[in-house]
Amino acid sequence: MNSGNETVQSIHARLKILKQSLVSEKNSVQYYQTLLDKTPADSEERLGERRMYEDLKQEETKHVQWIQDQILHWERQLKMLEP
Repeated sequence: MNSGNETVQSIHARLKILKQSLVSEKNSVQYYQTLLDKTPADSEERLGERRMYEDLKQEETKHVQWIQDQILHWERQLKMLEP
C-alpha cells in the first residue's frame, strides 16, 4: 500500500476498481448464503455441503472487509492530496 507515487488520478483509479470488486465480493457472499439456505441438513453429505458453503461465505466476507479497509485507506490518501 505504498502511496508515495500516487496522484489524485491514480487514487481515483484504485477506488474505482476497489468499489467494483466490493460489489463482486458482496455478491459472492450472497451467492454462498443462497446455496446454504437452499441446502437441507438432512444427510451427512448435505451437512458437508453446508459446511463448505459456510466456509466459502466466511472467506468472501473477509475479502469484503479487506476491500472496505482499502477503500477507507485510499479515500484518506485522496483527501491528503486534494486541495
